[in-house]
Amino acid sequence: MVAFSTATALACAAPPSDADTMRTETAPDSFLVAFETSRGDFVMELHREWSPMGVDRIHRLALDNFYAGARIYRVNPRYAQFGYTGRPRLDSIWVGHALPDEPVLASNVRGTVSFARGGPGTRSVILFVNRSDNTDLDRLEWRGVLGFPPVGRIRSGMEVVDALYADHGDDPLQWEDSTAALGNAFLDRRYPGLDSIIGVRIVEDWR
Repeated sequence: MVAFSTATALACAAPPSDADTMRTETAPDSFLVAFETSRGDFVMELHREWSPMGVDRIHRLALDNFYAGARIYRVNPRYAQFGYTGRPRLDSIWVGHALPDEPVLASNVRGTVSFARGGPGTRSVILFVNRSDNTDLDRLEWRGVLGFPPVGRIRSGMEVVDALYADHGDDPLQWEDSTAALGNAFLDRRYPGLDSIIGVRIVEDWR
């Protein structure tokens, strides 16, 4: 099953209403982001040459500790997916300001990280970690766009990604619109036990 995002299909709706929230600067060539989660910690290594606009977006989000509180709501043998912070107003600003598509310059092998999307120009904040080799995503034509371009890889802590709570599988994916509108209150009620991101910070960069 590929359906990575239904809510992101609406990402071309109204433009963001908070210009300060949306400020974005050019990211370093590479940088490390530490994710503290309820299951343990992992470190993501981002490479701007793989997806310049995507990596610039993640750099901005990491500086703002955007993902703090996010539930890792889709976990199956292939993917671990997260992105909604549980704060609907904030999520609506970023999801409503999606990025243009970029070509696939790296492969979706185990441990790489890519943006989820629901069609052309819908990459926003929702990421997935490849828990297995998913190289079919490199050339997959999905809703009018070819491929899912990786933005980075898990540098350390892949064992944490492997251990994330997975009992709900893909089921939360069908309720992404409710997740976007109602936040963590909805997820916690309908899907108890999901792991959470406690905090995110940039720990090192190279220019």
